[in-house]
Amino acid sequence: TWGSPITCNQNESDIVMSWFNWDRHFDAKITQDSFIKGREPCPYRVLDDCGGAFAMGVVAGSMWHFGKGCWQAPRTQGARTILRLGTDLMKQRAPVVGGNFAVWGLTFSAVECFLISYRRRDDWLNSVLSGGLAGGMLAGRGGRNAIIRSGLFGAALLGFIELSQYLFIKSQSQMQQKMKHMEVPAPPSKGEPQHTRRSIKQELDFIPQI
Repeated sequence: TWGSPITCNQNESDIVMSWFNWDRHFDAKITQDSFIKGREPCPYRVLDDCGGAFAMGVVAGSMWHFGKGCWQAPRTQGARTILRLGTDLMKQRAPVVGGNFAVWGLTFSAVECFLISYRRRDDWLNSVLSGGLAGGMLAGRGGRNAIIRSGLFGAALLGFIELSQYLFIKSQSQMQQKMKHMEVPAPPSKGEPQHTRRSIKQELDFIPQI
């Protein structure tokens, strides 16, 4: 009846609480792989990617539509009017671009978290497959050709990003290895010193005597 408290048995309570206990679905190995890649673990990754994509879309859309509005403004107007027209177009279209980016980031991250939970690993293949599936899902209203084209574009884009990230991490590790070899060795704790007074004087013989 209306107004009476809702009661549930122990099994129903455990099922409900299991959905809110996100850490139970992802083991420590997957979480460690996510931190190595520099990304948040699931499901926090969904919110992080959605917010980051929205911010990226707003910034890119503001720059693009501000320049477009200034370019399409009549040249007979003054500079103040041209800037005002560019600002008005930026205010109208930049949030729309940010929303589109946020929807793409939300879909991509949700699919990626599902693949991570299914495959029990967080690697580059999840990102590539998520990019293709997200692009195809968002282009579903355009027909089969649009789904295939958007899916291939999303997979290729994420593959390029993953390859660039792999090459960057590899170059950074190689540079760190070179820096370790270039470090000055510590002085010996036992035995004779490496440089005596006579050897230092011989090295400094090129200094002219005054």
